[in-house]
Amino acid sequence: AVPGDVLQCGVTGSHDYGFSSPDSDLDLKGLFVAPTRALLGLKRPNEAVERLTVFEGLECDLSLHEVGRALSLLLAGNGNMIERLLTPFQLYESPEIEDLQALARGAVSRRFVRHYQGFFRGCCREHERQPAPRAKTLLYAYRVALTGVHLLRTGELEADLRRLAPQYGYDDALSLIRIKVEGAEKGAVSQEIDALHRAAWPRLEADLQAALEHSPLPEDPPNEAACEAWLVELRRRRL
Repeated sequence: AVPGDVLQCGVTGSHDYGFSSPDSDLDLKGLFVAPTRALLGLKRPNEAVERLTVFEGLECDLSLHEVGRALSLLLAGNGNMIERLLTPFQLYESPEIEDLQALARGAVSRRFVRHYQGFFRGCCREHERQPAPRAKTLLYAYRVALTGVHLLRTGELEADLRRLAPQYGYDDALSLIRIKVEGAEKGAVSQEIDALHRAAWPRLEADLQAALEHSPLPEDPPNEAACEAWLVELRRRRL
C-alpha cells in the first residue's frame, strides 16, 4: 500500500517517447503525499514506493515518490521528476496537479543538464554491454539527449522522439523508431544499423554541451521558495 495519498500518476517510458512496441511494459510514475502526522513522529514513512505487477498480460512498473522528496529532486534538476509531472499521459490527477505542474515548469534551470548528460552516457554504456545491439537502447540515447537539448534551449519539456528527431536534424532516428514499433521490445538490429546510429553519439553529446553554453535558462531554479511555501501549506492543510 502507498503510505499516503496519491497526487499524480502518469505514463512515461517508451509510450511517452513515441517508440513503444506491442510487448512494451507500462512505466507508471507519480507522486504521493505522506500524512503530516507521520512526518512529525519518530519513524518517517518511506519516501519511495516501487511495485512491479502484471495487468491483463501487460507488465506494469509503478514508481511513486513522496512529494517533498520529489520537489527536492526537481529543484536539483532531476529529469525523472519533471517528466512524470508533465507527461501528457496522466492516469490520475488530484486537485493539486495544476499547482505541481506549474511548479515543475517554474523550476526549469541549467541544473537539468547533469541529469541528461549522465543519463545519455549511461544509455551508451548500457548499449555497449549488450551481447547484441538493440533498437531500444539506441533510441533511448537519442531521446535522452534531445529532450535535454530541447529543455535547455527552450525551457519546455518534450519527450516524444518523433517530434524531437526531425526538429534537431536526426531524421535517421525515425527509421529506427519504425523498426522498434513494428518489432519486439528487446529486438536486435544489424551491425550496419547499429554502426549508423552509434556514429551519432558524439554529435548528440556535442549538441547537449552547446545547448548548455547557449541556454537562456537561469543557473538555478528561481522558484525554490515557492516550492517550499506550497509544500508547507499542503502539509498544514492535511494535519
